[in-house]
Amino acid sequence: MVHLYTQKNITHTIFYALLTFFIAPYILVELTSIINMKNFNDPCMVGFIIGFIISLILWTYFTKKGVY
Repeated sequence: MVHLYTQKNITHTIFYALLTFFIAPYILVELTSIINMKNFNDPCMVGFIIGFIISLILWTYFTKKGVY
């Protein structure tokens, strides 16, 4: 759990969790309607996956350097 050793890393981790589970699904499903009910049975799951991919990219470019 090295990503929780410093205050900065804890802040980044909380932001990535919010991005994955709240921000990305809300923007993609509610605000923009890019992901709609016609194409997917559960559009929130698609929002979670897209948010997770964005979080992984951000982790790789910004947070990984400070953790390892």
